[in-house]
Amino acid sequence: MKIIEPKVELWKQGNDTKAHVARCARVCYDKETGNDTSLIKRLLDSKHWSMFRHESVYAIIPIYEKELEDYLLLLVSSCPYIQVHIYHNSVYIATNEQFILDKSYPKFIELINMYRVTEDEFSNTEIGFHMMRYTFCIDTQISTSRELNRVSPNSIAEKSTRYVYEDGSICRPHWISKEEAELFNNDNNIILNEAINADLNEAINVYLNGCKRDFEEYKILVDKYKIRRQDARGKLPLDTATRCIYTYSVREWRHIIDLRYYGTTGKPHPNARLIAGMIRNNLMELGYDFRD
Repeated sequence: MKIIEPKVELWKQGNDTKAHVARCARVCYDKETGNDTSLIKRLLDSKHWSMFRHESVYAIIPIYEKELEDYLLLLVSSCPYIQVHIYHNSVYIATNEQFILDKSYPKFIELINMYRVTEDEFSNTEIGFHMMRYTFCIDTQISTSRELNRVSPNSIAEKSTRYVYEDGSICRPHWISKEEAELFNNDNNIILNEAINADLNEAINVYLNGCKRDFEEYKILVDKYKIRRQDARGKLPLDTATRCIYTYSVREWRHIIDLRYYGTTGKPHPNARLIAGMIRNNLMELGYDFRD
């Protein structure tokens, strides 16, 4: 068993939008490389379109398409997957590719495709900058992903628990230091006498030994008793490491950060607050303002 560090990484979409979707989807299967074209075709053929929520679509439509104005406002009030902002001579649109694939509004989709722009072109406008959508790759605990996943509408790709079998890793909880985790990683059988607090030292050993036992029993169920991994996963500890991909607009990220970092509805769990703080820092580096 290993203890990995919590981590947040911004994944830029770039100009190859389908490669971005494939990269996000591969996380579910614990893969980093593969044939993008083949994977995209499989997702499309099976109508597994939720992965295309990670593909951001931007358009700037001239206001002279006047007949659409009332229609756009009606659409915004009824569809959570699209942002619309009418400013001066343009209608700014930010949505995702699943909305395009659904084809619920063919006339509107035709216009989006006609006036589609790159993410750089969109973000370089004052309006578009505040409508941008960002994808973050997050390494955390299953227990923390459950908190981050409670957002609607969801835009999530998460590593399946079927793939924890090979490495058996937990993500370091906030109450274990990096130094203590490193001691354990160097020798799984070590007694952590280096811990400053004797009570915490005992607690760490009880916790880590319990996690090790859970992974060992999980492997016994799969190897010896041929229990399917999707059924044996009930033995996995809640702090089992997972990797998640989330794609949300700046406005949606602000809502998540309000909940999980600032605690607007109650004190957030420290593990969730740590991840939300990393996301906040990334967005601040991109030029977005947050309160202290």
